Amino acid sequence: MAKKIIIIGASVSPIIYNINVVFWYPITSGQKTTTGTSAWPGASAAENTALQNGSVLEELQSFQFPIGMSTTNMKAQLDQYWTNRNANLNGIGPGLFANIYEDSVTGWSA
Repeated sequence: MAKKIIIIGASVSPIIYNINVVFWYPITSGQKTTTGTSAWPGASAAENTALQNGSVLEELQSFQFPIGMSTTNMKAQLDQYWTNRNANLNGIGPGLFANIYEDSVTGWSA
């Protein structure tokens, strides 16, 4: 996975830049398979396969930046967001807790 931040759309109002972003995070445990493809139409077959097999997690976010903010600062904020979220995930995907349950007799299943 080489790509991690992809801007998929932007619009400008009189005072705000609206930026739509796809973030890709590496997942090392708790992979959850899916049949979908990336929200980014430029994703390669290999990138879509990584998303489908759960080794990459895709999240879409929208950001607003004030008009006049430099693209350097915008990119730095997007980089920091990715870094913080990636640290939060710590390689653990949404499938880690799938099908785990608790009941009153035996407790947690895993």
